[in-house]
Amino acid sequence: MAESLDDLLAQIQAEYQEKDKGKPLEKKPLLDEDDLKSPPTNSSMYQPISSSPSSPTPVEDSMLSELKAEFDHKECEAQRKRQQQQQEEELKAKQREQRKREALKQQAQEWLNNLKPHSEEGLWFEEFSYSYPSKLEAAIDYLQALRETP
Repeated sequence: MAESLDDLLAQIQAEYQEKDKGKPLEKKPLLDEDDLKSPPTNSSMYQPISSSPSSPTPVEDSMLSELKAEFDHKECEAQRKRQQQQQEEELKAKQREQRKREALKQQAQEWLNNLKPHSEEGLWFEEFSYSYPSKLEAAIDYLQALRETP
């Protein structure tokens, strides 16, 4: 650029002073055509300085290692927590099933106590229970099947 910043500021200041005096402004372009045609000099161009090397420094390596170790530790903790929650849920499900089975066992025992062996149902149940290890197990399965049928 042929003109310096001081020249440009002086020109702008002169234009405003002329405007204040009521004189018509002389419009002079801020940049001449010569300025646009000539290549800029190196001193007027911004040249960023590359301050980061291509390979990490030992300090950066150390920080990266620490961050990775911390991340791995947190990930292991989260995985352990998920496994623990899953185990707890499985245990609760098993306990629910055991309670249901126990309640069904009591109902089956009551049903067996009230079953008349020479009734139609009693005779049918006698044949039904042959394939079970005990009449109680057969009664449990029978009552469970009755519950599951709509």
